[in-house]
Amino acid sequence: MSPRVYSRSRKLPFVVWVPAVGTFLTGSTEFVVAGLLPEVADDLSVNVPPAGLLITAFAAGMIAGPPVMAIATLRLPRRSTLVLALVVSPSAM
Repeated sequence: MSPRVYSRSRKLPFVVWVPAVGTFLTGSTEFVVAGLLPEVADDLSVNVPPAGLLITAFAAGMIAGPPVMAIATLRLPRRSTLVLALVVSPSAM
């Protein structure tokens, strides 16, 4: 038997790229703050280690937030919830 040949293009639909970009932006915010940590510490008038706890607090929020938001938005339409989350997300600004 010969393998099937598909004539359709294998491009990903646009709706797949939107959450992928959102996830990339959300994940990269921790690394951006880590690179700016000495400046953040100076602005807050603290040493670098206490300012580094901001990254830990952000990471903890990223761990605890999604399950809480998933439960809180169970009864809302999924598409509008996704759009609202991307619009309100601090990393999208």
